[in-house]
Amino acid sequence: MADRTDRTPQAASRRLLNATAIMASGTLISRVLGFVKAGLLVIALGATTAQGDTYSVATVVPNTLYMLVAGGALNTVLVPQIVRHARNDADGGEAFINRIMTAFLVLLVAVTALVTLVTPLVMSLWTESTWRTAENAGHWQQLVFMAYLTMPQLFFYGAFFLIGQVLNARDNFGPMMWAPILNNVVAIGVLGVFLAVWGTDTDPTVPFTDHQVLLLGLGSTLGIVVQTLALVPAMRRIGFHYRPRWDLRGQGLGETFHLAKWMLGYVLLTTVVQIVNTRLGSGATMATGGGPRGADGGAGVTAYNTAYLVWLLPHSLLTVSLATAMLPSASRLAAAHDMAGVAAETTRTLRLALTFLVPAAVGFLVLGLPFSRLAFGHGATNAGYAAIGWTLMALAVALVPYTIQYVYLRGFYALEDTRTPFFLQLVISAVNVVAAIAFVAFGDDPMTVAPRLALAYGLSYLVGAWVTHRALKRRLAGISGGEVLRHTVQLLVAVLPGALVALLIAGLTEGSAYLVVLGGFVGAVALVLLSFFFLAKRLGVREATELVGVLRRRGASGAADDSAPVSAGDAVGATAERTQSALLEYPDPAAAPESDPAVYTGPHNQTGDVLDHRFRLDQPLNRRGSTVTWRGWDLNLSRPVLLHVMDPDERRVLEILDQARQAAPAVDARFLRVWDAVLDEGGSHGSYIVCEYAPGQSMELALQHGPFTDVEAAWVVREVAAGLVGMHAQGLHHRQLNPDTVVVTASGNVKIVGFLVEHALHPTPTLDEDPERADVRALGQLLYAGLTGRWPGQARYGLRAAPTDNKGRPVVPRQVNRKISLELSDIVDRILSKVPRGRATRLETAAEVTAALSAILGNVDGSHLLETRLKYPIEHVRITAPKPPRGDRGTGAGARAGAAGIGAATVAAGAFEATHLDAPVDPPAPMDDGATARHDPFTLDSEPLEDDLLAADPDMDLLGADEVTGPLQTRADDRPASPWASPDEEDLPADSLEEEISTQAFWLDDVDDVEDDGPAPPYTPIPPPRSTVSVSQQAPSQDPPRRWQGLLFGVFALVLIASLGGVFVNQFNKSRAVPPTPAAPYALVSARDFDPAGDGGDAVENPDQVRYVMDGDPSTAWTTERYGRSANFNGRKPGAGVIVDLGEVKEVSWVTVDVGPGPTSADIRVPADPTVSAPPMESRDEWRRLDGFTASTGAVEVKLDATIETRWLLVYLTAMPRDGANFVGSIHEIRVSP
Repeated sequence: MADRTDRTPQAASRRLLNATAIMASGTLISRVLGFVKAGLLVIALGATTAQGDTYSVATVVPNTLYMLVAGGALNTVLVPQIVRHARNDADGGEAFINRIMTAFLVLLVAVTALVTLVTPLVMSLWTESTWRTAENAGHWQQLVFMAYLTMPQLFFYGAFFLIGQVLNARDNFGPMMWAPILNNVVAIGVLGVFLAVWGTDTDPTVPFTDHQVLLLGLGSTLGIVVQTLALVPAMRRIGFHYRPRWDLRGQGLGETFHLAKWMLGYVLLTTVVQIVNTRLGSGATMATGGGPRGADGGAGVTAYNTAYLVWLLPHSLLTVSLATAMLPSASRLAAAHDMAGVAAETTRTLRLALTFLVPAAVGFLVLGLPFSRLAFGHGATNAGYAAIGWTLMALAVALVPYTIQYVYLRGFYALEDTRTPFFLQLVISAVNVVAAIAFVAFGDDPMTVAPRLALAYGLSYLVGAWVTHRALKRRLAGISGGEVLRHTVQLLVAVLPGALVALLIAGLTEGSAYLVVLGGFVGAVALVLLSFFFLAKRLGVREATELVGVLRRRGASGAADDSAPVSAGDAVGATAERTQSALLEYPDPAAAPESDPAVYTGPHNQTGDVLDHRFRLDQPLNRRGSTVTWRGWDLNLSRPVLLHVMDPDERRVLEILDQARQAAPAVDARFLRVWDAVLDEGGSHGSYIVCEYAPGQSMELALQHGPFTDVEAAWVVREVAAGLVGMHAQGLHHRQLNPDTVVVTASGNVKIVGFLVEHALHPTPTLDEDPERADVRALGQLLYAGLTGRWPGQARYGLRAAPTDNKGRPVVPRQVNRKISLELSDIVDRILSKVPRGRATRLETAAEVTAALSAILGNVDGSHLLETRLKYPIEHVRITAPKPPRGDRGTGAGARAGAAGIGAATVAAGAFEATHLDAPVDPPAPMDDGATARHDPFTLDSEPLEDDLLAADPDMDLLGADEVTGPLQTRADDRPASPWASPDEEDLPADSLEEEISTQAFWLDDVDDVEDDGPAPPYTPIPPPRSTVSVSQQAPSQDPPRRWQGLLFGVFALVLIASLGGVFVNQFNKSRAVPPTPAAPYALVSARDFDPAGDGGDAVENPDQVRYVMDGDPSTAWTTERYGRSANFNGRKPGAGVIVDLGEVKEVSWVTVDVGPGPTSADIRVPADPTVSAPPMESRDEWRRLDGFTASTGAVEVKLDATIETRWLLVYLTAMPRDGANFVGSIHEIRVSP
């Protein structure tokens, strides 16, 4: 007997491991691509350069919002709220989601617009003051320019996580984890273009050019936009269509915003820490009193962010995925007041996360340097890898406490407590800020700034993990600190032996050739993993053993599980919930004994049973033979599933499960996919197949309200045919395609049910017919039924038999209703007739059917029409209620309604009443010919696959001649049997009141057949269409105009205008008109070099060349010495220059300096003491700075802010251009004017 109550840690751990599969796979690819992006960034710009930090700081504000929200700032408030409303609201929470999305999107637009307008102020908060000195003005100007281009990312990041959490709350985790892949692809492309255009030979210490800023800034924003838009199709696939709701007051949003206010405080605290760390880090690449430090000058923002990205990979891959899968489940337990369950779920998640992250932390600590050299020791400044490596090693200390605190916070969020996390974050932020300031002030080596910030970060989370544990334990008594500590110690014992050997290998290979380091690194990683899993198993670490088991099963059955490759885009394009758990390896079906007809022995499972600690049985839907179909619940992924549970004595179980394995390639979104197949070797509950579940109606039930319109019928069959094309190409066929195995979902999409599985579970006698031809013939029958509401053959699927010709063959659809499209009628004829009319070519493959229907449909999309049909089923307007169709008495829509699975349709709202297997069922009513009506979901008979008509003569045409001998010829008014027929259009007799107000059901031949069975059930009458025209005449469906689209577009346009306005203002300030031309220059008396020993100089700097600055020849120049390491004089001194003597004190308003073709920075200075009788030569500090320029070339004219009086003037170079392998500054001419 299945276990109803088992909540063992082993079972729950296995559920959490499997729950993270699709999320972890998407996150893994995204993070790997993010790692590639970071590598390209370091190659292009360097890890310790001014350009690298310019890009990093310009993107850090929106990126920080991304990290905050991804960590739970907004979404952890919404998930429990959405789950609660989905559970309690009559509409499944749709109205609440629309309101909350409207409110938050408007808030995002407002915040984005405000921040964009004050971008310079925002960037001032995030950068150290040295960025705004005159020496670094060029870098500051380009930083602000790039920030204007990246600020709109705030809106798209917020929208991305808002939509993503709506999907998560609907148990659709995949798209949110896969969409960032697109962002990284765009970013990699942008950096690739940068390298292709500018390469790695540019000087990374000089400011970006405008073209570089435009490429990097707009490219970064484009990636976020693409990432956000990728979630829109996923929203539509789950049946959710966002419609802004402005009725926000009194709708329960106050509680959500009450929770959000504490989360806003949490965000502000974390942002303060980010500001402090970024300010401290940004100062590392800028000298205190001069320009950029140089290519290897300081480990600042870029080094820290790059190391942080690597450090975050295991956390994002495992902890975030585990916590995302945990939060909805824990929220439901909290809503049910099961505090023990919440504590157990939190502890299980934490144990699983630590099992993987403790080894990762130790690995970062011992292998950080060799890894950084392999990954980042290339490009513009390959020496900067050491800064990244040391930072990564320092961050390793934070990984375990950060994980503990992160998972514990999800426990608070499940309890809808955001107030406590705010105060916990207050403690963490305070420790982080104080430690960061103290650690950075402790030393003055710029190459260790980032590692010291990382140590401060780790210290803050050591304190944070402890205080968070104590706070959560007061709410959840089941949280055990001792258990977590013991588990962590076990993991450390298991990983340390291998880590020590790895440390030895890293030391031996340090400084060796690249391939030697690579070989040592790979060997060290392999050794650590092997020793860890070996010792963990010996120490009884259950989670590590389970991971090995999962990997082995996937390796053994991976081909069967995913024999058709699926791209990332396909995974997003489908429902993106496909489980990656392996299907079992089964014994060879050929070795199994011959199966006998199954004899059902009665139900052996009950509602509430849990199969294999994962699948809960909620409602029996269908019983056919020895198989019971259940609607169930996946406790792992918190989603509904369809379960086909076989009797434990089923002798064909191996054959059936093997067929289920073969259905694995059917991953197209049009199929309800097979997710798992489980062999019950113990015989406790029976083997079972797990399938996708989709709310909707089968085509059979939908046709009970009348035939489809031409567009609807053609679109449904086209979708089914398109789905079969790929399967037919692999030699796989449905073989039981009919109105009961085609489902229309609540969003109007089409799902094919029971691919391979239906035939395996319920085999029926088949003719000697090619299986592909059988599927194509079924497509023709579906199209016939959809167009006419009749079945081409004997009455089946709740549909009356189609009228026949004088040879007993069904007539073409257009003879049933003359308003059916002639083109569609011809397609039916070309599918079903052996010799189509007019000698037309037969349609013999699903691809040909798809092409023929697509040619007629064009761009028309029938999903909106079908969605409306399901939401507002068309009632037949009548005086008296019609009889149910003959052949369906006693079954009815309610009995046939089951699940979007094998043999029955998923229940639309209100269409199904729960019926237990032991409930009495009315016997089927006899049909006109005395036969028993089929399709009672609880009868044991299997339904024949072929119509009796086809069984009698497989070669006969299924469609007959145009002459009709059936009932339609007996109608006096020759009125077609269309359910939409209008009396006005059909010229009905005016004295026939009953016919005048009645739209007849298509199965009734005349009004006299209607019996008065009492008052008609309540309904909402829907006016029928005024006319039914051919598909070729129908225009594509259009949604009604939505004012909110214009409103949102207008608001976004304002944000865009504000951003562009900032850019133009910034560019205008850079390119404002040049002041008037300076007057004729003074004649210079003399010049001398300036390189004081007090500033670290040599007292001389090419003194024999100073005469060239005043000789009037621009081809000659004074040059500095050659410096091989950086543009800022190797960091030895703040600069060097030339002093010119005017002969006497004169008024000076202009200084023109010709610095040649290389980008050069310089100060214009005069003696600080205006009374001196000789120029000061001891230090730069003896000279007062008047003005200057940065990264300039050629003749630079400097207009002083105010006219000054001086005799001596110093042109002091602070940054030099590259000259080959060295850096050399030059001054060709100096002109001083009044």
